[in-house]
Amino acid sequence: MTVRGTIRASLRLLELRDRRLLWVATALQMTTAVLDFLGVALVGLAGALSFAMVAGQTPPRFVTALVSRVGLGGLAEGALLATLAAAAAVFLLAKSIVSPLLLARVFRFLARREAMVSARLTKELLSRPLNFVQQRSTQETARALIRGPHNAIGVVLGQMVVGLSELALLAVLAVPLLLINPAVALGTILFFAVLAGSVHWVLGTRADRFGSQGSQVDDLLSLRTVQEALGAYREITVAGRRSFYVDRLRNLRDRSAESAVGARVVGMLPKYVSEAGLVLGAMALAAVLFTTQPVDVAAGTFAVFLVAATRVVPALLRVQGAALSIRAAAGPADPTVFLAEDLGHPMNPQEPNHGTSTTDSQDFVPSIALRNVRFAYSAEGESAMRDVTLAISAGHTAALVGPSGAGKSTLADVILGVLRPDSGEVLVGGIPPGHAVSRWPGAIAYVPQTVMMVEASVRANVALGLPERLIDDESVWEALRRAQLAEFVRTKPGGLDTPIGERGLRLSGGQRQRLGIARALFTRPRLLVLDEATSALDAETEQAITAILDDLHEDVTVVIIAHRLSTIRHADLVLYLEDGGIVAAGTFTEVCSRVPALNRQAGLMGLTGPAVEG
Repeated sequence: MTVRGTIRASLRLLELRDRRLLWVATALQMTTAVLDFLGVALVGLAGALSFAMVAGQTPPRFVTALVSRVGLGGLAEGALLATLAAAAAVFLLAKSIVSPLLLARVFRFLARREAMVSARLTKELLSRPLNFVQQRSTQETARALIRGPHNAIGVVLGQMVVGLSELALLAVLAVPLLLINPAVALGTILFFAVLAGSVHWVLGTRADRFGSQGSQVDDLLSLRTVQEALGAYREITVAGRRSFYVDRLRNLRDRSAESAVGARVVGMLPKYVSEAGLVLGAMALAAVLFTTQPVDVAAGTFAVFLVAATRVVPALLRVQGAALSIRAAAGPADPTVFLAEDLGHPMNPQEPNHGTSTTDSQDFVPSIALRNVRFAYSAEGESAMRDVTLAISAGHTAALVGPSGAGKSTLADVILGVLRPDSGEVLVGGIPPGHAVSRWPGAIAYVPQTVMMVEASVRANVALGLPERLIDDESVWEALRRAQLAEFVRTKPGGLDTPIGERGLRLSGGQRQRLGIARALFTRPRLLVLDEATSALDAETEQAITAILDDLHEDVTVVIIAHRLSTIRHADLVLYLEDGGIVAAGTFTEVCSRVPALNRQAGLMGLTGPAVEG
């Protein structure tokens, strides 16, 4: 992508009002070039006056006319020279002070917009269905939401402001030079333009490569390697394959180091090339002036051009640096730009307040109804749900059973509202599930087969996503008690403040699962969906959890996905799924009689007899 294309893509990430503010700030920054113009012009006047005084000549007509217009015509030549020099110094110093102050304001503005873009994209992403969220890996999504906004907003747009303000300075400084000596001015402009263009052409492609390569290595491949090694620590240790990950990480870091060195070299070269160009250009300019013009005229003209060059060369360096920085940041910014394009127009779902530990859901009737629901994970893929129609009454327990890939988890996700059907209607409490979540936050709860643990305290994991000031410890203890985990936590010195480690590694598998159940029960939900939630529990604890669910029976609607038929044999409604459709529905006994595979499984588990026969 070109520099202009990268800037346009980054600007699209900002709201219209913020884009306008940024352009206003850029315009203000560009106007500071007038201070440089005045400073250089005054240096020119002072130079012409001083050389006239040394030569014992009358000052040039244009000097006398300008001095008279500003009311300084009555000053003696010495006082006038001092006044012009002092005014030039004031204007040049003012530019050096005002410009960085304005830039600091612009950078602070962009830094805040980085955070706003990250938050807005995160909100929009989390409002999308699960299948959309899972299109990208976790690492790619993290880059798009964290590092990408910094590169797109902070680097690209920040350097755009710098580049435009310096280009304005170059354009403004060209005016006094053209007035003093058009031929020399045009030659000087052409010389520096060719020099800057050559440097940018040579270094630009390298900046592209170093930027994209470093981003890919640092943000994705190295992180993925470390995550794989730590996640599969047991497997790679017993298989003797740790050296594979060590070697791969070493190679990636070597490439990253080379990329970083290349980026630093690319950043330094323009400075040295421009310094060399300034020396060569000054030598050539002096040779031309002193061989073609009188000494006093040549000296005055050379002085003005030399002062201008002290402003032009740093400006050129900043323009080159800005262009190279934008090209280097284009690769790391791409994930954010692409994510924003995929998100398109925000859906702006109603966002519930954080609320408290529990929610007032007395008017929530936890019934579930699906009518002719179809869903496919992609437009080209097969349907994961085919014309599913069902009704689950409030306070009933429904069990979803069937072989792997039958669509059980997909059906649960549709009920929860994290997947949106391609056609048909889904109602929870008489309204779409997304609306139900917004209207009664906490009234619907979910326990996955593998519970996600955060590296924090027991309290924070039970009340996941709730600000600490709103957590009611009594509700946390009650949830832990109902999940058969309270006694274990009480034995720990930290109690609710006990850290559970990264991914809950200080807990056993069963304890992590019970903590997930406690998290679901924390808000005293009216609809509870469990996806193999008791699979990691021992038989005794599973029986205790089942008893808890039985106690909730009249107040809470429970949807269970289970392979252990013992946990669902007393369910009010059993739904047997196959190839995305419901092939049998009824009591456990009725479904077993209609589905031979389920009946055989029940027999193998010792659930034949009265439980099956009625």
